[in-house]
Formats: sequence, structure tokens, C-alpha cells
Amino acid sequence: MRSLYLTFFKNITWIYLCVLCCFAYHTMLDAIPDHVYLEEGQKLTLDQKLPVQLGISTEDGQTVMAVGMSTFENIRERKNGSVSAGFGIGEHTLTCYLLGILPVKEVAVSVVPSQSLYTGGYVIGIYGATQGVLVLGSNPVETLDGSYREPAENIVFAGDYITAVNGQEIKEKEELISAIKERGAFPMVLTLWRGNEQIDVSVEAVETKDSYMLGLWVKDDMAGIGTLTYYDSHAGFGALGHGIGDGETGDLLRLSRGSLYQADIIGIKKGKRGSPGELEGVVYYGKKNRLGSVSSNTDIGIYGTLSASYCETLKNTDNTCAVCYKQDVNEGEAEILSDVSGELRTYRVVIDSLDYTPNDRNKGIRFHVVDEDLLSLTGGIVQGLSGSPILQDGKLVGAVTHVLVNDPEKGYGIFIENMLNNAGN
Repeated sequence: MRSLYLTFFKNITWIYLCVLCCFAYHTMLDAIPDHVYLEEGQKLTLDQKLPVQLGISTEDGQTVMAVGMSTFENIRERKNGSVSAGFGIGEHTLTCYLLGILPVKEVAVSVVPSQSLYTGGYVIGIYGATQGVLVLGSNPVETLDGSYREPAENIVFAGDYITAVNGQEIKEKEELISAIKERGAFPMVLTLWRGNEQIDVSVEAVETKDSYMLGLWVKDDMAGIGTLTYYDSHAGFGALGHGIGDGETGDLLRLSRGSLYQADIIGIKKGKRGSPGELEGVVYYGKKNRLGSVSSNTDIGIYGTLSASYCETLKNTDNTCAVCYKQDVNEGEAEILSDVSGELRTYRVVIDSLDYTPNDRNKGIRFHVVDEDLLSLTGGIVQGLSGSPILQDGKLVGAVTHVLVNDPEKGYGIFIENMLNNAGN
């Protein structure tokens, strides 16, 4: 019996050790970035104490292990040369070898020219027109005989974009309504974007006491407020740090066009545990209040070009800032930049953790607010602050993206390099 217990104990111990080793191995892999950016001539300063060596394959297929020392910490402290020595502008690949023997992960290295950006922090109004008419849902309609039918049921779904009726282009709700009335009770072909696929479906409207209807809830535009993150010397901007999604479907909106407008904060709903706060603002539409155009809406930000007149109003502000890539961001003191109070200023935050390989690219930086002025004003991070630049040691490291619903003093941010990498999309 004693031998049986001893065997059982040994087996449990081995299982525990195996699980522990697997956990340590995966933790180590997560601590090594998949992709890093370096300015030309900059050292690779991955500040992680890991038992790895870095190797790079030469043109003749040989692996040179002289690139790097025993740990990333050693690499950071090297005085002569660097891991990026000899790297020209472009794409390169390094391999991490566990204990200098076992290849465990490849790291893509993008060497780019040094750059500075103009920081934002300004609350802006955002307007966008959808690419076609977005379907929010379907419901039954009352016919002339008093019965109820749902003509688009299981044919058209929430999240579909109607772009044409019988080949006639549709851009606005009114055009869709007019096309349905014109077709009457005859079958019609709707051209839809469903996900990344364009399809045609056949539907037949039903006659009601007022008109012909498909029983669809639709929208053709959106409006809201957010924060400008940065702009460059060519007036190209990035904002929000996350995409504009539809509140009904939760999907990223497909925008055909969009604009930025002047906006003012008229109230602040403070965040509290379980209920995120928000900025309440007014957007001033019209040509003279237009600040720029939106060219793309992506999952990590909106992008476009600022107007010449708006750039002119900003040109005297001393807000240029060097870019800091994720391997050089540190846990600890940082700042966010915002004009939420009516005056552009910085607010103190503390970066709690950095995730180089997050499941959600918008959540690589986790921080909490320590600035008493911001806590008094907003209660922490609120909706509308998304896009506020995150600064550390005078450099632009990222942008605010999310708040923790159960603790408004805590939030997430995106690394600035992710936004810059997506700026041309």
C-alpha cells in the first residue's frame, strides 16, 4: 500500500512539473514579441531576462549566433555594437534559441527611418457614411389583410450591407425605400456585402396600408466623438486606437466616406464600477467646422487627412514627439494627453503591464490613472477619451483604447507602432 501511495505521489509530482514547465515555456514565448520596430541604427533593447540567444541566417544559409548574448538583458547593456548592426531599412528575421541550442521563436524586425509625430489629444466630432445601407435587423410587418409576414426572414441578416436593388446603386435609406416602392409586389434582387463576400439574394416586399415594405431596420451613417491621437508632417492622422463599430451588430462599420468636425464637451458622465462613463459633446457640422476627411476605419483606429485650415491653426503648437516602440516602453510612470477639461494638458497614469502578443491588439498596454485632477473630472477613463496619446519620457508610446468596466480608474492602450503600421490601410 505504501508503494502504491509513493507511485501515485511521484506521478502527481511529474504531472505538476510538466504543467509548470509548459506554463513557463508559454510565458517565455509570450514575453518575446512576434514583431519589433527599430529606427535605423537603433539597438534592439528587449528588456526580458530570458535564457535565449539570438541568431540570424546569412545569405549562405548559416546561422550566426554572435548576434546577441545570453539574455535580452545582456543585449540591452552591450556597449559595443548592437543586434541591429548591419541591418538596413527593411524587413529582417531573428531566431531565438533557448540556451543557445533549441530554436523556439522567430522575431520579425522592421527597420524604419526615425520619425517624429505631432501629438493630438483633441476631442473631435466624427461623422461617417456607410458603404451602402447597413441592416440592423428584420421584423414582421402587417399586411393589408391584417396578417403578419416577415419577407426578409432568413434571407437578409443583421450586419448585411445593401448596395444595390436590381442593379441600381443604393447609398442612402431614402434610395432603398424608393426602390422598394417602385418595385412593388414583384420580386427584387438585393446586392449585399456579407462579411467579405458580395452576394445577390431575391426577396419580395409585402403590401401594407401605407406602402410596400421588406420589414428591415437600416441605417446609413454614424456620428460620435473621440480623440485625435497624432498627425504627421503630411497632415495624415490616426485617431481612436480602435475601430468604429455598430452599436446594434457590434461589427466594424464599412464606411464609404467620413469627416472630422469641431466638437465641444458640454458634460461628463463620470465612470463608476460596472458603468463606464462618457463624454457628452456637441458636434458642429458644416464646411467651416470641418477638420479633415476619414479614409479608412480599421479595428485599431480611423485614419485620414486633416484639412489645411485645421493644420494652420495647429502649426504654432509645440507638440512634436518622437515615437517609442514597444520594446522600449517600461512599466511605471507615464502620461495621457487630453483637452477634456477644455485645456490641452497631461494627466499622470501608471503603466501596470505590457503584453507584446495580446489577443486583442488594442490591449497591449494596461494602466491605471493616478492623477487626482482627471479622477475628479471624469472618474478615470471614459468613452470619448479613446485615442488620447500615451506619453512616456517625452515620447509617444500609444493611445488609450478601453476602460475596465468594473474599475474606471484602469484602462487599456494600443502600442503606437500598431497604429502607424495600419495607417496606410
